[in-house]
Order: sequence, then structure tokens, then C-alpha cells
Amino acid sequence: MKKIFTAILILTLVLSSCTEEVKKNTNPLIEMKDGVETIWYPGKKQVKYRREYDSQKRRHGKWVLYNPEGKVMSSSFYDHGKKTGVWLVNYANGQLRYTGEYKNDERFGEWIFYSAIGIKQIALTYGEDGKLIKKDVFQKENISSKKDSISSKETK
Repeated sequence: MKKIFTAILILTLVLSSCTEEVKKNTNPLIEMKDGVETIWYPGKKQVKYRREYDSQKRRHGKWVLYNPEGKVMSSSFYDHGKKTGVWLVNYANGQLRYTGEYKNDERFGEWIFYSAIGIKQIALTYGEDGKLIKKDVFQKENISSKKDSISSKETK
């Protein structure tokens, strides 16, 4: 009886391993076509991420994150796995959070950081080697007066 049970178990394992295919993505919210991965929000009415890969599955090309309303939350670029080009990241309210440039996987040039209401807070400058060469911190403005001026402009 033990031998029969063992034989059946081994036969089952052999057959299942022979017929096992490479599992493909079964998540209906993720699509991959020609090196471009698209990830959808539930309901599949709005794209959440659009990401590109090269043939070796390294990040390549433009990567974009969208909010549920379809507005760009972040945008970045890669060149065969290395960060490159202009990057931007927004706050949830759509206001620009920071922007800067990468060159050969290193920060390069001026990077500017903003508050959630659009006030420029910090500017960092990087050299060709990716090392920080300058940092400017801006005076904090009266945030409540800035909010009031934004509100009054919107109501006019």
C-alpha cells in the first residue's frame, strides 16, 4: 500500500512539473506590451503607471505615475537602468514638489524644491560629478498670506 501511494505521489509530481508553464501575469490591471508596462487603477478606466523597459528588463524610457483623475504625479526617465533627463514630482494636490535633472545616473544642475502651496524653498546645484556644489534656502514667506492671496484670486 505504501509503495502504491509513493508511486502515485511521484507520478503526480512528475506530471505536474512537466506540464507547468511559465506563469504569466494574471492580474487584469497589469498589461505588458513591447516593453511598456501599463498598470491600471481598479475599474481599468484610468492608468496608474506607465513604465518602459529594455530587452534586459532594465528601466528604460519614460516612467509616469498618474493620480486617479489622470493628472501626472511624477515623470522620470531612464537610459538602460540609469537615471537621466528631467524629473518632476508633484504633491497630491497637483502642485510641483520638486524638479531636477539626472545625467548618467547622477544629479546634475539645479534641483528646486517647493512647498505644497508653490513656494520655492530650496535650490540645490550639482556639478558634472553629481556632487552638491551649492545650496540656497529661501526665506519662508508668510504662508497664511500666500494662501489668502491664492483664495482671493480663485474667488474673483
